[in-house]
Amino acid sequence: MHFSWEGWKRNGFMGMMFFAGFINTKAFVHAQNLPHQQALKYWTVVWDGEYRPGEETDDTIYYSPLRPLQWRDFTGHPPPGVHRNAAVTYSSFGFTGSAVTHHDTLEVHLQLQVFFVKSASYVIPAALPGPDALAHEQLHFDLTRISAAHFQQLVLENKKDIQPEDADSYIQYQYLEAFRYMNHIQDQFDSETQHGTNKAEEAKWAAFVHQQLRVIYPQFNF
Repeated sequence: MHFSWEGWKRNGFMGMMFFAGFINTKAFVHAQNLPHQQALKYWTVVWDGEYRPGEETDDTIYYSPLRPLQWRDFTGHPPPGVHRNAAVTYSSFGFTGSAVTHHDTLEVHLQLQVFFVKSASYVIPAALPGPDALAHEQLHFDLTRISAAHFQQLVLENKKDIQPEDADSYIQYQYLEAFRYMNHIQDQFDSETQHGTNKAEEAKWAAFVHQQLRVIYPQFNF
């Protein structure tokens, strides 16, 4: 089962570990005090890959094809009275951003952050599931990464009619759309696979996820 960080916040826990990157391009454009002849006419997006620190933090795993989830990563504790789900994954994505100008063009740099929160993810020891259940939780994390790629695609596909000073609000809007997509696809995954117990549907979803990951990471064999 999957919970997004936004869902965790709605349920009264602490706020997001990583906020979506607020670039504030309107303020940035105004702060440049550009001469009229150098007014910004265009803007571009440069994706600076994914944020991954050199060493894994105590509580956060940043998505990597080389770092699959393990049961020992689920260090959280289930809320009192929770017995229905043997395991729960808390993962989400965000981004950071900055901007520079080149003549009449605003260049926006964005970097993805796709992460799993150990202390918010749990497995019930008395119902410790096997490798199939761990694979199901990994697919939840994979779907979060796929949703982040969807965000990248939305930003690039729909920017044509957006002015440079509106780039920040546009990117924020596409982030929220991608976040809604993530919540929908995670719920659909759990519903159709019956939380991993329907093996035929689980296999279909695994094939879909791995196909998407091959597009994102063509150098890896999923």
